[in-house]
Amino acid sequence: MRTLVAALLVIVLAGCSSIENYKNEQAKNERLVETQVQLGVGYYEQGNYEVALEKLQKALELKSDYGPAHSAMALVYEKMQKYDKADEHYREAIDLSPEDGGIYNNYGVFLCKRNRAEEAEKYFIKAIQIPLYATPELAYENAGACARRIPDSEKAERYLNKALELNPNLPTALINMAEIRFAQERFLSSRGYLQRYEAVSPHSAESLWLGIRIERKLGDKNAEANYKKQLQTKFPKSEQFRMMLNSLEEDQS
Repeated sequence: MRTLVAALLVIVLAGCSSIENYKNEQAKNERLVETQVQLGVGYYEQGNYEVALEKLQKALELKSDYGPAHSAMALVYEKMQKYDKADEHYREAIDLSPEDGGIYNNYGVFLCKRNRAEEAEKYFIKAIQIPLYATPELAYENAGACARRIPDSEKAERYLNKALELNPNLPTALINMAEIRFAQERFLSSRGYLQRYEAVSPHSAESLWLGIRIERKLGDKNAEANYKKQLQTKFPKSEQFRMMLNSLEEDQS
């Protein structure tokens, strides 16, 4: 009897050892996958898209159903202008990680850039509706910016205001609201949003050109001159600088 018990104990221990080895191998494989994705994202951020692709493909060879790898792959393919492949990987990432609001938000941005604004809105809303999504303000901000492309100013304003309720310092939301207010001929309000934008973000050629137009409408020559000087100094080859020069020629004629 003791011999039988001892034999059974050996079998149980061997089974436990096999299970433990399997778990260790799984954990090791997952760490390798995560490392490859992190490397891929690092190379992506450096603009080295070919190497980023290699690292992410390696991750998917190790674990083909790893959502974050598909999500990162989509971003790389988008930068490489391989839009069909990017779309494919975005959808795969969503299928594999349906509770990751960031993926829905990124896919919405992708769709908006492809002039698929109505589709994009659905994905922004899905991101917002995920309870654990940490940054719904970004989805609101992107939904608002996308609505302006339709254009649907009323919807854009609604989304942008919601974004700014959650985070009053979102540069994209602030500059879009400044543009909306300018189009509505509410120039003081437009100036207010632009000043809030200036407090949290460096100027772009677009924001400086907006500043010029706002101050021209409000009659503040000094502020207008300041924006003009910045545009000429920082963005002399921009389309906005060319428009400024054209507007000066029109004023003189």
